[in-house]
Amino acid sequence: MSYPRPEEIVKRDMNLALAILKTLEENKSPHLSGFDIESALKEAFDVSNRGVWYQLNLLADANLVRSMGSDWRLTWDGHEFLKSAVPIPSKRPEG
Repeated sequence: MSYPRPEEIVKRDMNLALAILKTLEENKSPHLSGFDIESALKEAFDVSNRGVWYQLNLLADANLVRSMGSDWRLTWDGHEFLKSAVPIPSKRPEG
């Protein structure tokens, strides 16, 4: 069994979670693959495919997104959450 290196360990990231939800909501397609979501967020977030999948699964645990095989879509709760969400200030240093 292989364990992740410390730099690969992922944690909940509310900014990334909100960005994923917004990406799903603003897309013309009713659902997107994890790869499409990762590609859409690549420039704004330095995150691996594993990090995106982790956030998607956390969002699914909260019933904000639903898996459709390899694709993901927003749930009713996900749309409602976005309506009430307040942007979180970035903790990343400017540079």
